Amino acid sequence: MDSAKEIARDMLEAINVDGTGFLGAVAKGVISFPVSVAYLGYDFMDTEHRRENLDDKFRLAKLIKKVTFNDETIYKVIKPFIDDFVSRVDIPSVGLQIAGSVAGKTLFSQLTGIKLGYVISERATTALFAGTVIGSLLSIGAEASRAIYTSRYLRERNFNVYYKLKNMGDLDLLYFLVEDTVRPFETACSVGEHNPEEFGRICKYFFGEL
Repeated sequence: MDSAKEIARDMLEAINVDGTGFLGAVAKGVISFPVSVAYLGYDFMDTEHRRENLDDKFRLAKLIKKVTFNDETIYKVIKPFIDDFVSRVDIPSVGLQIAGSVAGKTLFSQLTGIKLGYVISERATTALFAGTVIGSLLSIGAEASRAIYTSRYLRERNFNVYYKLKNMGDLDLLYFLVEDTVRPFETACSVGEHNPEEFGRICKYFFGEL
């Protein structure tokens, strides 16, 4: 499978097009625990960033107190990544490529970036969300370390989205909850930065199955 199709497939799986997302999310929760333990060990040994880590733990503690962990919160974390992707999509061009009928072309051409971003963000949130699990994960020390380090990696990799989330009330610290869901869209955006033609192919495959 070529890279454009593979990225598009990952994006489709992230928004649960085939209906298996709930079980997949449960499975990811189980599988991710050893990863979190690894982050906790790294946190313990990372003396260079100990002060910064402590500051981030205070931020996380305040976030837990003030935020209600529900689908609306997760939607807020996911949305900036989807908005970034949708802002790069040439909707009329994609519509001409994928719509098999005149009616289909007309329907797709009526989509705006706002509507498209909303639909994809909603699907991604529904595929991922499990509120009772989210609340309990944040009380585990290992997950606190993971929240801190994945936020920091996001800052290094995607500066604009990181600060957008941070300015929304430290929501960057919840990135670890949605990372698996939004990474395919981040990858697509990265491709778009360097290869617009390949990005167009990703969009063709992605929207052709959406």
